Amino acid sequence: MRILFLSILFVLGFPDIAAAADDMTCSGMPRSEYALSGSNNNNSLDPPPGGNATVIDVGFHLDSLSDIDVIGSRFRFEGYVEFAWCDPRQAFDAKTVGRTERVLFGDKSFDNDLDLWIPDVELANSIGAVSNSARRIEIGADGTVRLSGVFSSVVAARFDLRRFPFDKQSFPIAMESFSFNRDVVILQPMENLVGYKDDLYLPEWQVKSLTAGTEEAGQVRDRVPFSRVTFNVNVERETGYYVAKLSVPLTLIVMLSWSVFWMGKESLGGRMRISSTAFLTIVAYQFAISGSLPKVAYLTLMDKVMIAAFILIALSALENMVAVTMIDRNPAGARKIDRLSRWVFPITYVTMIIAVPLIAG
Repeated sequence: MRILFLSILFVLGFPDIAAAADDMTCSGMPRSEYALSGSNNNNSLDPPPGGNATVIDVGFHLDSLSDIDVIGSRFRFEGYVEFAWCDPRQAFDAKTVGRTERVLFGDKSFDNDLDLWIPDVELANSIGAVSNSARRIEIGADGTVRLSGVFSSVVAARFDLRRFPFDKQSFPIAMESFSFNRDVVILQPMENLVGYKDDLYLPEWQVKSLTAGTEEAGQVRDRVPFSRVTFNVNVERETGYYVAKLSVPLTLIVMLSWSVFWMGKESLGGRMRISSTAFLTIVAYQFAISGSLPKVAYLTLMDKVMIAAFILIALSALENMVAVTMIDRNPAGARKIDRLSRWVFPITYVTMIIAVPLIAG
């Protein structure tokens, strides 16, 4: 109805009303209201005018994820990021300029002569240099500013390895303004511009989702907290390697230690050699696993499975000594212990393997 009314007025000879609609900025106020806004007319230093904090919409698309270092608690990523906000001081007359937006690329997009305010957003958890490329700035006729580009960096992450190797991790990519606290700048994610590359491939991990959230972070550089937006890359470890090359051989080694229960009048030394060989083999496996993990204070799921294997082999060695000691004075009792162990040890091992992940939660 409003559009029909404006069209009738325009036809009747009221072009000024129609022109007023084109003169409106992204803030909802006419362009003339912002002719002299900003201290000393320097728009590049002062945030957009208004009584409220400037809302910065942040979009992020993950292109690659690599160099996931569990020991160093870090990972490398590359992605496309876009920041959008309203700065009505940048509004212009599209008819006069001859286009609806101004576009700048590369180094020219950060030219000081542009007189453009930038929210100065940085990676909050970066531990390496940030590489930028394909930078682009779009300024709409209504004052809407979009800053985008491709960037990569190494960032810190906290790994929870309690359920290793069946663990799930969340890799955070946190962004916040370095210069402007929450009273000046508020960051919020663009729901329609948060995602990751469909064919993103990692040898040991599978990307399940990319989520975004906001929070306030206190910093020593200001008494007022800073607004922060965090993109969490949720991944799940591929367990095929650990099942095929660790879990299955480990189970076979433990089963090998049970072969002593079928040995007859063999000496204690022969039976103990099998148990000790199995024990030392598991120790070697534990060293192989620990070399790829940090020295955490808690036990991982694989550590608990290893401990269960240690306990079973130690108990089998104890059974060896009891059976060999009894075989001369009570052969029937020694054979009975061996027959009972053939069932008790496998059932106990399977029960412990099932119970470990259930207890670990």
